[in-house]
Amino acid sequence: MRDHAIHLAGAQLALVLLMSAGLAIAAVPARKGPQLMAARLTPTAAATAQLQAAQSEAATATDAAAEAPVIRLRDLDPDQARRWNAANPIATGPNPAAKPFKLNAAGVLDEARAVDCMTAAIYYEAGFESLEGQRAVAQVILNRMRHPAFPKSVCGVVFQGAERTGGGCQFTFTCDGALARKPDEVVWARARKVAEAALGGFVMKKVGEATHYHAAYVAPYWSPTLVKLAVVGQHIFYRWTGTWGTPPAFGGRYAGGETTGLKVATLDGLGKAGSRAQLASVSTAMAAAVGAPGQDAPPAGPKAATPDKGPDQMITAASAAKDAADIVKPEDLDWQGRPKSKTAPRIAMPSASHF
Repeated sequence: MRDHAIHLAGAQLALVLLMSAGLAIAAVPARKGPQLMAARLTPTAAATAQLQAAQSEAATATDAAAEAPVIRLRDLDPDQARRWNAANPIATGPNPAAKPFKLNAAGVLDEARAVDCMTAAIYYEAGFESLEGQRAVAQVILNRMRHPAFPKSVCGVVFQGAERTGGGCQFTFTCDGALARKPDEVVWARARKVAEAALGGFVMKKVGEATHYHAAYVAPYWSPTLVKLAVVGQHIFYRWTGTWGTPPAFGGRYAGGETTGLKVATLDGLGKAGSRAQLASVSTAMAAAVGAPGQDAPPAGPKAATPDKGPDQMITAASAAKDAADIVKPEDLDWQGRPKSKTAPRIAMPSASHF
């Protein structure tokens, strides 16, 4: 009995040892397996974590951008526009000068209109700038006239778009009411000299073939799409990109026809008020002195107010009558506008050989 109990206890001890050994063997891979698996998955897990972080940052940035207001160039205030314009560098490539232009109008009227339109553009766009700034504006007008995208007359370029009711003026002074204001006579005369020089062959080389410009305190939407050439005075000058900004594109010829209706007619009163008043007084004096045969002179109305003139500039009725006496009357002219001959006309008689 005792031996049997000892045998049973030994069997139980052996079973316990066997189970302990099995548990120990099973515990070894259980401890090392997860470590090996974790070691194998570490690069993938890290990449996944980085990707998730990047996606989270991108989503945050997108949300921030969606919440931030969109700022357009035209919404910039003057100081912001100046900083924006200064940040855009001037092109470093070639900037060839334009060819000289000499106005060859078909008549006196076309020539006078061209000078008037050019003068008005210089006065209202850069009248109080330096001489260089005024010449730059004049050069842009001439460059446009030669380019296929613009009219082929000076007045046509200056007043382009002014006839549109919804806007579109190429030069703002033509449709913002500026022409209703009487110009300063001294500044107008100065602008006229610049206009005459430009139409007589002067070239403003610094702006090259520029066809666009704007004031430095604004930032037009189109400015980033063109080539920035120069800054002259208060204006920044640009040309077209590509072939449209190269010299071969500026081959257009002057077509004349300097008339655009009432807009051009308003130029008649700019810078000429004194001379037109003087011309009206001369016409009245001549009509009173000469008079029409068989007609009574019209009753004298109230004396018109005229600007003060010096003694050497006053025109009297006597001097006007003397000048009128030298004028040839229409009935004394032939059909070609030449004075009629005082001698009897010669009549050609057929000779006897014709009978």
